Amino acid sequence: MSPPLLLSLCLTLLTCQCHGQAPLNDGYAQQSRTLGINYGTLGDNLPSPADAVAAIKAMKIGRVKLFSPNADILTALANTGMEVVVAVPNEEIVAVGASPAAATAWVRLHISPYHPEANIVVILVGNEIFTGTTFQSTWTSLLPATQNLHAAIESFGWSGQIRISTAVALDVLASSFPPSAGTFRSDIATSFVRPLLSFLTKTNSYLFVNVYPFLTYSSSSDINLSYAMFASTTDNVVDGGLTYTNLMDAQLDAVYAAATKLGFTSLRIAIGETGWPSAGDSTEVAATIDNAANYNRRLVRKILSTTQIGTPARPGVFIPTYIFALFNENLKPGVSSERNWGLLHPNLSPVYAIDLTGQIYDSQYSPNSNSSPLQTGSGTWCISNENSDPVTLENGLNFACGADVEFCKAIQPSASCYLPSTIVSHAAWAFNNYWQKYKGAGGSCSFSGAGVLTSTDPSYGACVFPH
Repeated sequence: MSPPLLLSLCLTLLTCQCHGQAPLNDGYAQQSRTLGINYGTLGDNLPSPADAVAAIKAMKIGRVKLFSPNADILTALANTGMEVVVAVPNEEIVAVGASPAAATAWVRLHISPYHPEANIVVILVGNEIFTGTTFQSTWTSLLPATQNLHAAIESFGWSGQIRISTAVALDVLASSFPPSAGTFRSDIATSFVRPLLSFLTKTNSYLFVNVYPFLTYSSSSDINLSYAMFASTTDNVVDGGLTYTNLMDAQLDAVYAAATKLGFTSLRIAIGETGWPSAGDSTEVAATIDNAANYNRRLVRKILSTTQIGTPARPGVFIPTYIFALFNENLKPGVSSERNWGLLHPNLSPVYAIDLTGQIYDSQYSPNSNSSPLQTGSGTWCISNENSDPVTLENGLNFACGADVEFCKAIQPSASCYLPSTIVSHAAWAFNNYWQKYKGAGGSCSFSGAGVLTSTDPSYGACVFPH
């Protein structure tokens, strides 16, 4: 828990936000060059939306994607300047597609109370509805729902501010290798995908595609791990005159090729979800903390690069990208990896260090541990987790006090923060003093899980917590 080796780098890297791509005259607005995050809520131990949003801001994330119009999260996102993507849950697509009035009512209930204070820029109609047959009954409602929502947005005077789209998995493709052979599945290509892409291109909206090289690698014996993780030097794929050095580019260009075959040569893509799990079952051998850290670190540098923008088939076109996910979510069903995609633990400590501005290279990171370039500004405190066991709290207290005797003078008998004389209260004071001093150098509020970030001032009486 000593201050990480990223000391000198972390003090300056978080101030940079680049805008390097040349504008394209195709009707699409130039995108800010910043990463997005998927904020899921399938956990019973997650922090408050206010604390979560404070952490998102501290990591210099510029976009947030929600899987439903969560009122508390949208309220917390107000006046942050971050772009927000909100989804219509799959179960509500049929109702929204039933009539323009239904879509207007949905916007009035879920969007109007929060926009424009919360900078909502996209409404996604469902997520991966073409995967399997669970939501097959919604397929015929997808286009009417997108059209109805578009009309509703225009009626509220937000034309050009909020786009309408949907998110699909790569299984919408019948073929993806080589990339130029990409084609959409025959059961959806003509009836559903073609009219959807027509709507998207006419309204200058993006098709959100969920791209998971981890899943592709895990299910195939033909793909090298380095190729899946942006680290290939020899296992490249040559397709015509194009060379692919990583799996993600090949998968994205397969979607572009499939769209081109339907006549949509200018379709824009956003990566709705991508990431790598940091842990998994014994059979998920690639789900490790080192692989997760390396994949996401390289992903950030790739997406925010000012010299290698886009893909081999679509160079120069910035691709808005949303990492999956913000938290490890303990209520997600399935194999263990499903609960280990997060950048943060629920107590807001980092799963591994990651610079989301793309300025730190692999060799500049310390070995993976609970430390991060995470910084927070005024109004954020590190306190003790009252649910932690006393031994962990005491160890953390001793560590913080041992780092600097000044940290703990106020919790000595008769001092301003001595009462209440509990391990939870004393640890909160010590943790916060430690973190306030070292956060600028990448210091963590982890304390082996006994520390937690909060945006609520813990001060009381004469005991004033520094910030």
